[in-house]
Amino acid sequence: MRTKLFVVLMLLSIVLSACAAPAATQEAAVPEAPAAEAPAATEAPAAVEAPAAAEAKTLKVYLLDYTPDTIAWLKSDINPAFEAAHPGVTVEITEGTWSGWDTTFSGFFAAGEGPDIINLGSEMNTLYGESLADMEEYLGEAAWPDIANFGPALENAKYDGKLRGLPIFTAPRYVFCRTDLMEASGWTTGTPQNFAEWVDFAGKASKIDPATNSLVQQALVPVDAGSMADWQWWLLVYYSLGGELYKADGTPNFDSPEALATTQFMLDMRQAIYGPAADAVGALPTGQGSVIDVNDETGVDNGAVCLAHSGWAAPAFDRPVWENVSIDPFFGDPANFPNSKPVVLAFNDWLAVADYSPNKELAAEWLKMAFSKEANHKWNETMSLIPARNDAQYGYVADSPQLAREAELASQYGVGFAGIEEAAKLSTIMQDALGKLITEELTPEDVVAKIQEEYTTALGK
Repeated sequence: MRTKLFVVLMLLSIVLSACAAPAATQEAAVPEAPAAEAPAATEAPAAVEAPAAAEAKTLKVYLLDYTPDTIAWLKSDINPAFEAAHPGVTVEITEGTWSGWDTTFSGFFAAGEGPDIINLGSEMNTLYGESLADMEEYLGEAAWPDIANFGPALENAKYDGKLRGLPIFTAPRYVFCRTDLMEASGWTTGTPQNFAEWVDFAGKASKIDPATNSLVQQALVPVDAGSMADWQWWLLVYYSLGGELYKADGTPNFDSPEALATTQFMLDMRQAIYGPAADAVGALPTGQGSVIDVNDETGVDNGAVCLAHSGWAAPAFDRPVWENVSIDPFFGDPANFPNSKPVVLAFNDWLAVADYSPNKELAAEWLKMAFSKEANHKWNETMSLIPARNDAQYGYVADSPQLAREAELASQYGVGFAGIEEAAKLSTIMQDALGKLITEELTPEDVVAKIQEEYTTALGK
């Protein structure tokens, strides 16, 4: 009996031990709970290190003919600040020239690769618009309130109503006149304000040396002193009459009364200065500096009384000649064309983002930094030009009587040099026809008919 009781007690002990083991195991697992959370703790450093492994990118910017000071400033200030704000990104600036720009740009777009940001001229928004990125998402007012600070130049940076980039500066074409030379020529009423006055003034203020049968004083140099037949000069005069390049149906408008009057005026001015083409009068000699300045080597005037051009062609602002230089718009011919208006034809270089660019958002961020109020001011200060941003027109602009006057006229009378379809083709067509005008191979009627026909064909309309 005692044996049976012993067996029962042994079995009961084994059962109790078996039942107690799990409890002991669970108690041992309690302090291990923190160890179970260790993976979460080890994942944190990996998340911190992620930015250091950002993909390296190169943002390519293609600029044309800027001053060494401008490029140096971009490389020393803008690019390092941008790269610091965008780890892994390098900004690469390539410098090109306006010589052969059309071949260079066409090559980029045909290949579908090249610079992310490209320096374009005023008329190129229409020429390349379809190959440029719609940047409204990044630069529109909803994304970047600063865009409201840009003036009329902003229209040059649009295609089909959408922003494709940002304008750098505005460089209008003004009429600069030497008031002392005007008065010495017997002209005392200031800058001519209609076609008849200009032709009268041209005859009075131009002088030809009979010994050499060459000009020694030219009443007006409109862009090109020699031929006086530059197509951009033609456009300035045409716009001053209220002329439109295209009709309502989109076809060219060179068969309009304004186009004929503009062409006739160019011939009248040429003849008033040079005389009949058969006389073969020699052009004004090339001088030192601006054509309306004084040659420092000889002390003699360079020969022009008035200059129709941008500020680039005018004397440097620290030149003494500015005591006798006026700045005005071109006034049109209101007596014969009621829609005439004072005009300064504004050229606006701008930076566009290529549609093939894989870095559109990054390009927008660089543009925002390079076109802040302070940066747009500095960019233009290196070139003594008028900033595209209205709020950037302080300091050197306000302090310079010349720039302050130019900025005022640009604001009042600026007409953008943009929206021209196939601008390169139009330039070639017009220069050929206008060249035949001043040699009198073609009449003004022949010239506008030739341009109308050839440009219509070029546009496929």
